[in-house]
Amino acid sequence: MEYLLDSDCSSDEEEELRNVIIAVVKRRRLMCAAALAICLEEEENHSRESSPRTIPTRKNWLEHVAQVGRRVFKKMYRLDLENFNRLLGYIRDEITTENVEMARRSSGSEVCAEVRLAMTLRYLAGGSMWDIRLIFDVSHDEFYRSVWRVVDAINNYEGFKVVFPIDDVEKLSEIESVFRSKSSHEMITGCVGAIDGCLLWQKNPGIAVHNPNRYYCARKEKHALLLMAIVDADRRIIFYDISCTPSTHDSLAWDSTPLAQRFAAGDLCERFFIFGDSAFVCTRSMITPGNDTNFNYFLSELRVNSECAFGEMIRRWGILWRPLEMEFSRRADVIACCIRLHNFCVDRRLSIEAELMADEDEIEIQPGRRVRAPRVNRDGQIVENVQTNCTCITCIGSGRDRAVPDKSRRKELEAVVRNSGYCRPLPRR
Repeated sequence: MEYLLDSDCSSDEEEELRNVIIAVVKRRRLMCAAALAICLEEEENHSRESSPRTIPTRKNWLEHVAQVGRRVFKKMYRLDLENFNRLLGYIRDEITTENVEMARRSSGSEVCAEVRLAMTLRYLAGGSMWDIRLIFDVSHDEFYRSVWRVVDAINNYEGFKVVFPIDDVEKLSEIESVFRSKSSHEMITGCVGAIDGCLLWQKNPGIAVHNPNRYYCARKEKHALLLMAIVDADRRIIFYDISCTPSTHDSLAWDSTPLAQRFAAGDLCERFFIFGDSAFVCTRSMITPGNDTNFNYFLSELRVNSECAFGEMIRRWGILWRPLEMEFSRRADVIACCIRLHNFCVDRRLSIEAELMADEDEIEIQPGRRVRAPRVNRDGQIVENVQTNCTCITCIGSGRDRAVPDKSRRKELEAVVRNSGYCRPLPRR
């Protein structure tokens, strides 16, 4: 550059010439960089044309069923093949791929309805997303899209609606007759449900809620969701509520539900009632244990169905064995889906696999992956999730109006037991 500059040039002319030379050099460098980029792009395009795009191959559903066998199929998906297909028939239209051509262009083939349902059932049974998506060769996003489509389809299916039939006296009479048949000597008449609360563990909801500490259960030292439910004598859940925080006392959680308010208003037929434990307030429509041990035996004989229903549901759907980790807004949907699938299994008389009910500290839910199983007693009651009477200030010091106690019906039932002459069996030795 110095060679190009004339010594006779003034300082201003030298500066101007220097700037021109620098601009020319920069322009030539940019031209070289652009030419290099074009060459690299042409080379990459040529490489793509010479090696065709790899199209993922979906697992053939019929081959998968034949490979795992019927026995393993039921363990994996908690349903036998016949009832899997029955469930699929209810929701197939809601989970079938709508634009098949676009799916085939983007990923080689569509995800069939059978695979969507299988992935969801395996996920609810406790399977890991990473393992399931490898089995069926789907992407991370497609896996969760499929799961939530199936969960929503099950929750929205009219035949799976969970409603307490408070206005249907005929249906209530059917429920009452089954309870009566399961009561020793058909001692108890009028019972149409057993109510209890159950804590379902979850990860700290964090910023998803205004105050995550409201979901922290101090006596269990875990974050949880409180499930209040009424079950019938077949352990079918006929009412549930997940709107209260886990620190809420059972009776307050029940009193805050619209169904409890209808009970208090006298909308339940006078001859019917439900059974609860000592955490609830005894009224004409809610009978709780009293001081008569013989009556308490016949009461607990029917009330135990609520705890057994929780035990069966949690044992069957392994996603409830560990804290729920999905986004907070979806956790209630998962619980509601497990409830409906539990009812479906009850309706179809599907028993829980012996391995799931075995008294083991850990159960293998995936090859080489074991988790601690929830504990149940010999009657099938789960013993660590069931909500118990709490006397902390948070639970009792609530501004909600509690039900007014009325023990008149309980006294009538105690008199029936007393006059029958039947006593509770002697304790086992």
